[in-house]
Amino acid sequence: MDLNRIAENDTEALARAERFENFDPFPSIPRALLSSAEIADYARVTGMLHPFSMAQLKSASYEVFMGGQVISWDGSGLRMDATIEKGSPLTLKANSIVFVEVEPIFRLPNYIAIRFNLRITHVHRGLLLGTGPLVDPGFHGKLLIPLHNLTSSDYSIDTSEALIWIEFTKTTFGIEPDEELALRPRDFRGFPKGKRNFKPDQYLRKANGPNPIQSSIPAAIAVSAEAAKQAALSAADSLKTTERLDRRLQGLGIGAAGFALFVTLLTLAGLGYSLYQIGQQFISMAQNSHSLIATIQQGAGSDTKAANDKTAQTQEKIDKLSAEYRDQFEKLTSRVNELTASIQQPKPVEPTVRRKKRGRKGRAR
Repeated sequence: MDLNRIAENDTEALARAERFENFDPFPSIPRALLSSAEIADYARVTGMLHPFSMAQLKSASYEVFMGGQVISWDGSGLRMDATIEKGSPLTLKANSIVFVEVEPIFRLPNYIAIRFNLRITHVHRGLLLGTGPLVDPGFHGKLLIPLHNLTSSDYSIDTSEALIWIEFTKTTFGIEPDEELALRPRDFRGFPKGKRNFKPDQYLRKANGPNPIQSSIPAAIAVSAEAAKQAALSAADSLKTTERLDRRLQGLGIGAAGFALFVTLLTLAGLGYSLYQIGQQFISMAQNSHSLIATIQQGAGSDTKAANDKTAQTQEKIDKLSAEYRDQFEKLTSRVNELTASIQQPKPVEPTVRRKKRGRKGRAR
């Protein structure tokens, strides 16, 4: 095993990972965020990721490309699977979530942890990466990453460019403190062997069982739009009914106006209940969207502003949908006020003039 060169195949990388799982070949390197030189040393000697390329190193991180399985669901919940490699076309539908594997296989030793994040170019284009807060030491397998297209347009990814960057941190594994209060023996919780080398389906079943994982935004907008449409129609019908009653009861006095007001109030109460239901749907939509974004934002850091901007766009759509039925609500309120005023100031009744009867020759009797 020539440790002066990078592992040539996965079998060789696995052998190195097993050899250096608990043994640090560079004990003099401080326990901290690793720079490019230290990343290269550990990747070459320990086989902690394969394949590995010096060309993908940055100052304190390593760029990673997509490669492997791609999983998504359409609007009806039908699952779609594909395989992707560097340079293959990939399009994310508007307001959709797609799960993608990355190219390298990770075999982290017990003293190295990693974090990953989306390249800033994708963030600026409205793509959000569901980052995990940390990938623990001892992890073996491929990373399955959820990508959320928060825009209202399809998004084509150039897979010939790196998708994410990864930073490596050397932990305090193996330290024996001098202090008497330190536990003896040291209680290190290693990565469970049974959770290594998971396949994408194993991750997804653990997350959501057999159910599809889809964005809640399109469905919520569709439900809210339909509810707003129905409320607007109901409000318009109620207004027409009230106007017909008002015309029929004109001049019949206070009792008739009061009856019209009573009918209008009943109509308004029914509309109010409809508005309450729509309001609850809007609240549910906001909560679902917030929960989704909070989940995929964990550890995202610089992605926060992009997510907030896209949430604001969704709120604008909700405000637009509610404008029509709010206008109808204001019209009904105005009608109630008019009827109330008519009760307080009833229209005066003109006196009836009785004429005298005349005789046959036109003289008054």
